[in-house]
Amino acid sequence: MGYKIYAPKPIDEYCMKLLEKKGFEFIGVWKDSREDMKKYMSECDVAIARVHFFDDELLGLASHMKLLEVHGVGYQDHVICEDAAKRGIYVAYSPYGNHTTVAEGAVGLTIAMTKHICEYNTKVRTPEGIKAKMAMEIEGCTVGVLGFGNIARSYAQKMHYGLDANIIAYDPFIDPALIPAYVKQVDTMEEVFSTADIVSLHIPGERYNKDMINKHFFDLMKPTAYFLNTARDILVNNDDLYDALKSGKIAGAAADVDYSEYTEGRKLLELENFINTPHAMAFSNGSLRRSGMNCVREICNVMLDGREPKYWVNQKGFIPDPNR
Repeated sequence: MGYKIYAPKPIDEYCMKLLEKKGFEFIGVWKDSREDMKKYMSECDVAIARVHFFDDELLGLASHMKLLEVHGVGYQDHVICEDAAKRGIYVAYSPYGNHTTVAEGAVGLTIAMTKHICEYNTKVRTPEGIKAKMAMEIEGCTVGVLGFGNIARSYAQKMHYGLDANIIAYDPFIDPALIPAYVKQVDTMEEVFSTADIVSLHIPGERYNKDMINKHFFDLMKPTAYFLNTARDILVNNDDLYDALKSGKIAGAAADVDYSEYTEGRKLLELENFINTPHAMAFSNGSLRRSGMNCVREICNVMLDGREPKYWVNQKGFIPDPNR
């Protein structure tokens, strides 16, 4: 056996031990310089992607790698699927690892921005202090959800049953059977932005979706409405969001985005009506264990049982390579 797994950022320790018991060897743990990545990609049979991007040059060095296993949901952050497909490298991801944790974080951010919690927490520590401000009451308000995948469904459930919000959703690709009775499905994004008191973004971060949330949509929002992004930075035009917040076109926004990576959005941090967390909502013991166990299952499925990954995402243009 002796298959080698390159994990530049390790997964859950228990899950790593399970793979080692099955005969896998981890290499290059915490080794993620460009030269390190070149070295270990040339040696591995499997690579696990948590925070790193595996470009075409790195994939070209992986002469016998069979599987790139993405630890989380956003596989678009880690590889261009076509680059792996043309080389016969499977790309698989973990759709059920962090949806609960991210949804909980989205609820927390929703409450924080509508109740001014972060602003209060900062200003009560200053000599000037701060007086109470009017806040949105979430019960009975309308929450508009863009995209209705696992995270969005969990968020909608918590907002409806936990906080008595009304839910509308836009997702032209969703199976209608997955839409609960309490959710009103709408036909356009424009209807979500013009109707909702809170708009929550859950659309995949594909390259063709870049800047899809822009001035056109912010101009449709109520001046009392809020915008939440726990999806990906690439989806939002940060200049347009900044202008909408600065001008008071919308009441506030929050984003789970690490702006040390996406520096064009850093000016948003200057605004009091903007809340930021550093792409941290997916991190919990439970989510790391679930995502790690999915990695274990997929790696064993492909490498030991000779099957296709269960959550295989780069079927289009896939060219099998018998040498892998």
